[in-house]
Amino acid sequence: MLQRISAVYLAGFFIYLLVYFIQHPGPDYAEWRGWLGHPLVGVSFAGFVLAILIHGWVGLRDVVLDYVHHLGIRLVMLTLIALVLAGCGFWTIRILILASI
Repeated sequence: MLQRISAVYLAGFFIYLLVYFIQHPGPDYAEWRGWLGHPLVGVSFAGFVLAILIHGWVGLRDVVLDYVHHLGIRLVMLTLIALVLAGCGFWTIRILILASI
């Protein structure tokens, strides 16, 4: 269920990005930073990152559970995947916070 909900949000946000970049072709750094600094865009982008992380976690977890049968290796792989996804999420949120300053 989480993967389907996140997929719907991702599709909607991609459509929004497509429309935005068609209307604003080739924004410079100041426009890009101003756009990301807008509170609504920042929150929407944070939701996009969260949806990607959830979508990726569910998909990778299912692959590992289906194909890795040794319990110890499975635990290590799931832990590494969770750490990498959490790190990517924190890094992206940090970037969004710095863009809004």
